[in-house]
Amino acid sequence: MNKLLFLLLPAALMTQACSNDFDVAAPWKEIPAVFAILSPKDTAHYIRVEKAFLDPKTSALEIAQIADSLYYPENAIDVYLERTGTGQLIQLQRVDGNLEGYMREDGIFATQPNWLYKTNQILQEGETYRFRMIRADGNPDVTAETTLPATFEFQSPNPQQIPPKIGFIRSAPTSIAWRTDVNGVYFKIDFQIRYREETPGGALIRRDTLHWTPVPNVERGDNIVSAGKYKGEAKISADAFFNFLVNNIPAANDRFRYFDGIDITIQGGGREIKAYQETASANSGLTGAEVIPVYTNLSEGYGLFTGKNTAVLNKILVGVETINSMNEQSPAKDLNFRF
Repeated sequence: MNKLLFLLLPAALMTQACSNDFDVAAPWKEIPAVFAILSPKDTAHYIRVEKAFLDPKTSALEIAQIADSLYYPENAIDVYLERTGTGQLIQLQRVDGNLEGYMREDGIFATQPNWLYKTNQILQEGETYRFRMIRADGNPDVTAETTLPATFEFQSPNPQQIPPKIGFIRSAPTSIAWRTDVNGVYFKIDFQIRYREETPGGALIRRDTLHWTPVPNVERGDNIVSAGKYKGEAKISADAFFNFLVNNIPAANDRFRYFDGIDITIQGGGREIKAYQETASANSGLTGAEVIPVYTNLSEGYGLFTGKNTAVLNKILVGVETINSMNEQSPAKDLNFRF
């Protein structure tokens, strides 16, 4: 999700550059560009704050390779997060993302330095935060708001079951279900599948973990189901699960394999992502002669300021019905899993 959202910046700017009402002759007009995805689970938070402009005399591709053209001078802006409920201001410090372990990929834009604004302040789920960029030149503050989604509550697999269990059978899809408040809208589901291999005599050969994203993007329902919560659900077919295993584990007849458990992570993004998706869908039906709308929730400029949250259910037992269903037919049968 993070990688997807940070790709929106060049797309948004290039789309606006093609818009009928954009004055390409406006010299050196700075356009704020801000991107952030805040999570109460993170111990450090980073906000990308840049500037963009069109120069009538210089290629945009050339400008993009000049770092000083991408970033505000350090003394030109101050960046804050404001807790709207209390008015508390949290000042962010400018850091080089490359030195923080967040390298900027090679491409259109200059990669060094990679200035980001950082705070280690713990953020609270369910709270509304306002981004504020205060400019030293006296121009109005650039602002945006988002409310961080509250904790997601697993419904299926059942976290009250010790251990929680999951099963995949060919006759029916497997449901992953959860509850969310109004601020969780779009979700991604990741699996960490742990298994081991043993000799027929029971000696351990190896352990391994596979990472699978069976649901890259699903929207929750619109109806409140209980206590102000909304239902999120995704259905995963047994064939999808079995095919993933077949594509990532070689067949073997000299060893037995056993599941050591699955960890499921649900990651959900804020309402602003829904608005962005709707704008992108509207754009797909427009022709080249029309003015193309660009989504932003900033008071000025372009970008996306939103929140997310994450829930993890660990050590889920893979039931015997899954093994039986796998062993009904090849190629899943040839993996030689046992219970």
